[in-house]
Amino acid sequence: MNCYWDRYIFPATIPIPPYSYYLPTGGSCDFFNLLDDDINTVTESELAMTGSLPYVQWLDMSKALFGYSAWQQDITFTLLAEHDDQSTWLDLYQRIAILNTTLQEVDRLNITTESETATRNRIKGECYFLRAQFYLILSNLYGKPYNPATASTDLGVPLKITSGVEHDKDAATQFARTPLDKIYKQIVSDLKESITYLKANSKNVLYRASEEAAAILLSRVYLYMQSWEEAKNTIEPYLTNHVFTLSSIATKDSLTEDNLFLTENNTEILFSQGSLYSEMILTGYAPDFCVSRDLYNLYDENDVRKTCFTFNPRTDSIALSYKYQTGFHQSRISDIFTIRSAEAYLNMAEACAMMGSQEGLANQYLNTLRQNRIKNYTAQNYSGEELVRQIRDERRKELCFEGHRWFDLRRYSVAQPYPYSKKIYRKYAFYTSDKTLEQTYTYVLEENDPAYVFDIPKNIKEFDTTPMPGNERPVRNALENQ
Repeated sequence: MNCYWDRYIFPATIPIPPYSYYLPTGGSCDFFNLLDDDINTVTESELAMTGSLPYVQWLDMSKALFGYSAWQQDITFTLLAEHDDQSTWLDLYQRIAILNTTLQEVDRLNITTESETATRNRIKGECYFLRAQFYLILSNLYGKPYNPATASTDLGVPLKITSGVEHDKDAATQFARTPLDKIYKQIVSDLKESITYLKANSKNVLYRASEEAAAILLSRVYLYMQSWEEAKNTIEPYLTNHVFTLSSIATKDSLTEDNLFLTENNTEILFSQGSLYSEMILTGYAPDFCVSRDLYNLYDENDVRKTCFTFNPRTDSIALSYKYQTGFHQSRISDIFTIRSAEAYLNMAEACAMMGSQEGLANQYLNTLRQNRIKNYTAQNYSGEELVRQIRDERRKELCFEGHRWFDLRRYSVAQPYPYSKKIYRKYAFYTSDKTLEQTYTYVLEENDPAYVFDIPKNIKEFDTTPMPGNERPVRNALENQ
């Protein structure tokens, strides 16, 4: 199926640029997939290549998200209008407040039947799951990556698990940032409670938490904490009992508009909530975002996942076309809050590899995942740092544009053994008012850059008489001599 636009023929699944109000503008959580090395911006001038002009909607989006995707010190500076930097903070804390109240009030109900008890347990399990998820996000946006050696002194975010409003009018500080070790201890406790309450009380509904989803999330948390044995022990029972299934796309010729990778019918998706924020970006139009060549080149030629990507003939940049629904569809799968079976295999493989003594199991789970993704795959046997690198690359390929990569890069930087960090380059094209390409600039995120930690939102820091301590985030200018 093809459609026509400005005299050029291109696959219908590369979205025609929409009105600007469909674009993410730095709202709650919608910028997560725009921070890492899996994307870049389209800098080729369509005027030079095809005789047509870049799309004005993409110009607006590029400006609106500049502060995030170019790792600026002040993310409220958008080149389009001043933007509030507290939307994610406020949204997640509002949700946490609701969960705290629900957990308190549900225990006050007069429960008289087994059915009512089961319902209460399910509600409590879901609340603990969601609260853990939200605190994991907050601590990984506004705190340093978890380092066991410094977690007791590294500041995270305020930890509040009670429903009441505490306020002391005579105190100079109402809210204090909690050390990371205490936040993670609470996250682990919440997820263990969630697993307990959801046993035999889960509903087989994609948009409700389940015991299995909580177990995967807990194993992920243990990876963040470098608690390798705990991660393995958490997820292994579900894998050996074959609870998790993989979507065997290796039997397919390719992914297409009618054969997408992630839909609500994919049996390996265990939980999903929220919007598909990347629905209208990564099209490869100028000056929209595109998939980085670095990511694209990682895929084996026989890897069916590689057919998720298509080249935009207007710019020769790579579009994300067939991983999930794009364009004007109403996707029911989120690109931020989705948990699926493939992560369980990757978490198990990583935990075993990092332990050093379980490399055979690490290779087993890595090969199992690849056999379901790559045609005619031959099992491999890696060891040491090469095994860890292969698992990290596989995680990048499998979970790209699902809200993982930025947080993974953070934790790799402090991982022991085998710490890893890299420079990331982001090109940005600036256009004149008549949409003519004026200049392309390059911004660099350095290895172990302080910008991997976002500053506490300005309004939050200034709420108290004694301001909450923030995070140092450097001024970032474009490279010179471009």
